[in-house]
Amino acid sequence: MEGYVGIGIYNGKRTYNFGALVRTARVFGADFVFSVGHRNPGETSSVKAELTIPVFHFETLELFVASIPANANLVCVELAPDALDIRTYAHPPRAVYLMGPEDGALPTSIMRQHDTVILPGAYPLNVAMAATVVLYDRLLKVRTPSLA
Repeated sequence: MEGYVGIGIYNGKRTYNFGALVRTARVFGADFVFSVGHRNPGETSSVKAELTIPVFHFETLELFVASIPANANLVCVELAPDALDIRTYAHPPRAVYLMGPEDGALPTSIMRQHDTVILPGAYPLNVAMAATVVLYDRLLKVRTPSLA
């Protein structure tokens, strides 16, 4: 199955979390990373991963949604009551994952319009760790030509 993946955070608070997300995205083969919101974390990582993967920033959620590729699915990652368990979730081949912020939540309006997945556990993970879980789960489930 061919496809692509992008991952990013909404209203990220901590620069080092976004830097770690960029590094994780590169390690797990994401095609791009992004941030959304006015609390724009610095787009740097400790190993300069941002120099080898495209990084985008969108000031508003509306601009971000309008920029998602037409043939991609937006997947929200959030602690939400009606979210799908990632352990049984079938990842779309062309996906853009939007992580909730460290100290808040994604707007319910966006989660109602798109798949929302929840990670196992009773407590929230650090956003970079949550991105690692999402990308690893996807890697295990979605076969791509480079993994075949």
